Amino acid sequence: MKKIILIPLVTLLFIEGLCAETLDKIAAIVDDQVILLSELDAQIQIYAMQNKMAISDSVALDSLRREFLDKMIEDKVLLVKAAKDTTIKVTNQEVEEALSRQIEMIKSQFPSEEAFLAQLRVEGLTLRELREQYHDEIKNQILKDKLIQKRLALVKVSSGEVKRFYEANRDSLPEKPAGVRLSHILIGIAPGQETRDSLYNFASLVRDKALAGEDFETLARNYSDDPSAESGGDLGWFSRGEMVPQFEEAAFAMQPGEISDVVESIFGFHIIKLTGRKGDRAKASHILIKLAPGDEDREKKLGLADSLYQAILSGAVFEEVAKEYSDDENSAQEGGELGWYAANDLLPEFIRALQDLNVGDISAPVASEFGYHILRIEERRAAGSIDLEEDFKTLEEMTRRDKTYKQLKEWLDRISTEIFVEKRL
Repeated sequence: MKKIILIPLVTLLFIEGLCAETLDKIAAIVDDQVILLSELDAQIQIYAMQNKMAISDSVALDSLRREFLDKMIEDKVLLVKAAKDTTIKVTNQEVEEALSRQIEMIKSQFPSEEAFLAQLRVEGLTLRELREQYHDEIKNQILKDKLIQKRLALVKVSSGEVKRFYEANRDSLPEKPAGVRLSHILIGIAPGQETRDSLYNFASLVRDKALAGEDFETLARNYSDDPSAESGGDLGWFSRGEMVPQFEEAAFAMQPGEISDVVESIFGFHIIKLTGRKGDRAKASHILIKLAPGDEDREKKLGLADSLYQAILSGAVFEEVAKEYSDDENSAQEGGELGWYAANDLLPEFIRALQDLNVGDISAPVASEFGYHILRIEERRAAGSIDLEEDFKTLEEMTRRDKTYKQLKEWLDRISTEIFVEKRL
């Protein structure tokens, strides 16, 4: 059976297998946080496993320990700095969405959800426990990412810097992959009024069950479309500004034990139960009935997409159709222009639709999670070396990243002097 190989879980297993005296040793202290030698060795074990290395040489192990400890200290410094930055906020919704993506990534490693759940049982875990193990780590990662993005936004590069970067690195630059320049017309799929009414009525029925005394946690597990359904709808503690406005307004107007009316947000229809209040913080559970299009909505939009496709085949101007009908606001006014994409980075549905088309051809409507697309191939290019003029924007981004990395390293070194750091190895 396939093993769940994701770092936090594997780290836990390795730590449990280390000798007792290792668990008590501290490798470093950063502000008020500690890095255990067991955590450090676990990271090295993972690295060795992923790179098929056998670490038997004590000199090599000491070298890896120093290298990995420096990285872990940098990581902690970033986290401390991000936590102290009052302009950076991480909402429960962001954490839950990232957590769901992480769980889905794990599931994708298995042939079926049943196989995934079976492996969890082998490892003595429930799905809820797996989510709990990842929760804090994912929240911390989002915090650090937002701090780094805040720094990235300040970095600008000149054309001269791009040219100098290209000249200095041209022999080591990666090969440019085969690519395709596309335009598209997107027909988005939104729930129609009939679908909205039906979902609202269903949410009202579920709320009636809760008001009649049925167990809220059980109702959440049975009916909620939110990832929190696995934990009975529990969202934990949150402050103002962490939830979408409609949800927050309803939650903070309630008293513990109360159940809200049906509350609509961008995510759908919520039934909220307040379970705790501490000053400006609240604790709640909810049931989400996601506002998603129904089959009838999809059929109507597919019919529209197909009629536009036929009109273009009959002579309608692609750019004009895009401007009038496309739901992609970013590209519509450019006549549907999307720009260049590496051929292998396209959605699988796009790859299949484009494989037999020539430059200038359009595809029949292609379904994706965003709606129905009519695609047109503007240009194709073969794989080859990166060219300064042709790939200037790509090189500009590479230069910006390189400059950012250097500035980030200097910044980390500087803020490390502002935060208490003690190495004990």
